[in-house]
Amino acid sequence: MAHRVVELGSKVRIGAVWYIVILSCLISCAISQAQNNATPPPAPGRLVDIGSRQLHLYCIGNGAPTVIMENGQSSFSVDWGLVQPEIAKVTRVCTYDRAGYAWSERGPATGSVEQTTDDLHLLLRTAGERPPYVLVGASIGALYAQGYQRRYPDEVVGFVFDDPAGEEGAKYMVNGKDMPIYEMTGADMRTAFKPLFIKPPHYDPPTKIEEPYDRLPANLQPLRLWAWQKFFAEMDVVNDLITADSWRSEFIALRRRRLARPHPLGNMPLIVLGRNQEDNATRQKDLQSLTALSSVGKLIIAENSGHAIHLYRPELVIQSIRDVVSAARRIPHISSRNDR
Repeated sequence: MAHRVVELGSKVRIGAVWYIVILSCLISCAISQAQNNATPPPAPGRLVDIGSRQLHLYCIGNGAPTVIMENGQSSFSVDWGLVQPEIAKVTRVCTYDRAGYAWSERGPATGSVEQTTDDLHLLLRTAGERPPYVLVGASIGALYAQGYQRRYPDEVVGFVFDDPAGEEGAKYMVNGKDMPIYEMTGADMRTAFKPLFIKPPHYDPPTKIEEPYDRLPANLQPLRLWAWQKFFAEMDVVNDLITADSWRSEFIALRRRRLARPHPLGNMPLIVLGRNQEDNATRQKDLQSLTALSSVGKLIIAENSGHAIHLYRPELVIQSIRDVVSAARRIPHISSRNDR
């Protein structure tokens, strides 16, 4: 499933807004209580206490740099089941679930870039997973990965972007016109989000594993289905509004950094994976802009792949991660730590 960044709502009357906010919060609390009362399946990894709540982290393998997987929107740690075991043969690799996803508990601003990057930093530190890191971001996960590096630049030594969300393709409908997220004002965001407050979208939760998740190992498919159903049950328009506003701010900040100077990541190892099913000019511009973040950036087009390249073409993602890890190890202070 391709994911587009969703933006905020409209100039709704104050009374109506607060009514919807309160009602949504009450529904969300009731759903969360029901979820808490249900027994989730055992997590592949461990639940790490980051102070006020727990996040799910699953790490295997040894070596440095450690590879950290950042999931796409409505995606989970188990989605890397074809990739993680292979990377563990060459280095340490961790998957995790963002707040509110699968086994991880919700936070005050679930899905926002600020909470996500701070959560990940605290999670890794608390769990004893030391930098340097190679960050692998799928879809909107590439935005979170860049956001993490922008806040903690000394910890990141390489990137792999798996069909990443880009600033040119992130658009929302405002007064009948698609508008890039980085051009939107607060008023534009409210206009774009207004229909979701007036008539929240209804989604029927999935009842079975479908393409491409049927490519996952058989033991992970029931976990994926459970996490997907939980995600649908806890969807919250109010939280989506907070998340979308955060995404807008981060896209603007990253765009400013990119335009301020050529190759803002210097010569950091970087591989961008796109797919041949999206060959329009806007998408190509996004992929090329992301590749140009590094002077040694490399763009690879995955043939015969859908959006989740790590499921359609896992061998390509595995090799790309290995290549970035190898390049990062040629940096002296990293190669000297390759004994964990």
